Amino acid sequence: MLKKTLLAALVFGVATTAVQANEVSGYATYSLGQTDSKGFNTKKKVGHKVVVGLQANEFVGLEAQYTDLGKPKDKGFVVDNVNNVYSAKGTAQTRGIGGNLVGTLPLNDFKLFAKVGYHRMETKIKLKVDGLGSGSGKEREWVPSFGVGGAYILTSELDLVAEYERYKDVADAYNVDFASVGIRYKF
Repeated sequence: MLKKTLLAALVFGVATTAVQANEVSGYATYSLGQTDSKGFNTKKKVGHKVVVGLQANEFVGLEAQYTDLGKPKDKGFVVDNVNNVYSAKGTAQTRGIGGNLVGTLPLNDFKLFAKVGYHRMETKIKLKVDGLGSGSGKEREWVPSFGVGGAYILTSELDLVAEYERYKDVADAYNVDFASVGIRYKF
């Protein structure tokens, strides 16, 4: 835990130094998309995120974001120690905050970007087993992410953004892919 916190502080410290050395511009983005939780039968759910970013120069940026990766559901069967079979249903809702370091390649009215991030995610897990009852729990952890995307410049203040991100080892159990589109307001 301490190593992960120190790594996050180091990344943000280096990025902050780069931001201080240049004229900074900012942006805010809202994106909506589809999440795909690898490891669940009912995989695809709606997710969304809010991002606030600082662009240190045309090539490097730093983002803070809130992400909701949806609430995938799964159902199956549980067998007890005397071979009784029970139907079971489970959900795992994941939300959290984090930061990204973003590299951008400007191409006239279009920008390509890649990002790496680190996020403090909370997954609320619920399980119901017919005939046995139900239970729930929470898993809080730091998870890495990476992503690629593009932004089309609509006006001097607005971009249309499309991106793909992967959040690794959510709840120490599965990866979540998040494909989204959004609007970015630049200030």
